[in-house]
Amino acid sequence: MKKEASGGPSGSRRRPNVILIHTDQQRADSLGCMGNRYARTPRIDSLAERGVVYENHYASNPVCMPSRASLFTGRHVFSHRVLDNGIFLPETELTMAEVFRRNGYRTESIGKLHFQTCKPHEGDESMEGWDRWRSGEFAEWDGPYYGFEKIQVSIEHGEEAHGHYGLWREKNFPDLKLGPENATSPVKFPQFHSWKSNLPLEAHYSTWIADRAVEFLENPGENPFFLFVSFPDPHAPFTPPKPYSGMYDGVEFDPPHRVDGENDSKPKPWRDGMTGIPFPTDGGARWFPDFEGEAYNQVHAHTHGMISLIDDSIGRVLDKLAGAGLADNTIIAYTADHADFLGDHWFLFKGQLPSRSLLHIPMIVMDPSRPSGRVDCPTSTVDVFPTLCERCALEIPDVVQGAGLPLPAEAPRREYAFEAGWSKASAKYHHFTIYKRDWHISIYPYLADGEMYDLANDPHEHRNLFHDSKYASIRRDLVEELLFAVGKAEPPMPPILTDW
Repeated sequence: MKKEASGGPSGSRRRPNVILIHTDQQRADSLGCMGNRYARTPRIDSLAERGVVYENHYASNPVCMPSRASLFTGRHVFSHRVLDNGIFLPETELTMAEVFRRNGYRTESIGKLHFQTCKPHEGDESMEGWDRWRSGEFAEWDGPYYGFEKIQVSIEHGEEAHGHYGLWREKNFPDLKLGPENATSPVKFPQFHSWKSNLPLEAHYSTWIADRAVEFLENPGENPFFLFVSFPDPHAPFTPPKPYSGMYDGVEFDPPHRVDGENDSKPKPWRDGMTGIPFPTDGGARWFPDFEGEAYNQVHAHTHGMISLIDDSIGRVLDKLAGAGLADNTIIAYTADHADFLGDHWFLFKGQLPSRSLLHIPMIVMDPSRPSGRVDCPTSTVDVFPTLCERCALEIPDVVQGAGLPLPAEAPRREYAFEAGWSKASAKYHHFTIYKRDWHISIYPYLADGEMYDLANDPHEHRNLFHDSKYASIRRDLVEELLFAVGKAEPPMPPILTDW
């Protein structure tokens, strides 16, 4: 087993509690602490001021299930084998929640998990399948699940979300009239899944998740706890409730990061995306030539509104934590699974493309026992698991592939962040990637093609230098480094049931 890093809790002091706050489809540049001049995120920004902000944190995959599997196993997609949405996280995988549980922590999850599939399928055995939840089959079930002793789950997004949340909403708000036909103002842009929801604020899942977290903190128990608080927003559909649905009305947001003709020099998946929907079951990313002007501003306004609702919800949890006298011994981490194009490169939503618009996500760790500051080296989703183990003086399993997130005064644990993607649409879309401080390179092995960007001069990845002869030596060095990164992303140890 890997050993604890120096400086962890010791002696008679109780191990710290952990609250891991998670969002779905949130860009790093959506927060005030990351330079967004429109964002109203004072509570998240306060965590950033008191903690460490990882400015170049990257998702392990640009869609939900693979990235969430990497977060909870500390392993790359090659290793845990959740290659795309629609694949169960193997129950043989050792999760972060299970490691904390084995070390005496009370473990609970509130909100979205997505370790198993939501969409029904033949012979459906998913514990997160929405049809099974709507049938009432799981009305009395709340775990255990992947190391969590108890779960209170919210499944899917927007007004159709279900799970424990859906059962609660049906009981307490039985006569709601929802959908775009009942929006609080005329729906102008249904093609972008954007309208002002008629769902009451008190019935929204962000409110419900905060309520459940506050209830947990009212009686946290004698042992330290590991609490996962997971918000399904700001994922599409872009349908915040009042007053958040109007909070950013009239704002003219900064234009998207896109340049005419930029995708012409990129590999085939990008060009395919300009002619149709290449990722219908991999996130739905598509080219919208009419995503501009009022439509663009409304989607961004609603996205910002959903994030402000999350921020206020987090504030309620933080206030309860402080009121319960637990703040001084609780580590709070904040991150997301992936992001959304939101107009960058002429796309909306997400898909299996190695783009900084999809992979650059928030990462904040507020540890009362450690210094605050900012870290600009590349870090990864797989690094969260070992970081929280280190901070709580828990041994890190050998199968974990991530490295602990460095403190501001420390040297980087690794010089790159690794990402890999597959697509159910075509084997040709398979790729793997490393992000360094100043460079990004991706290889598409079935296309014999790639992408390479000079992030110091082209941070939004408009000019693909992969085939530019002036950068041949840089490409050679990056390909060599990527080769070793791919090898390290493979399973470090075989899963063994018996010796023979």
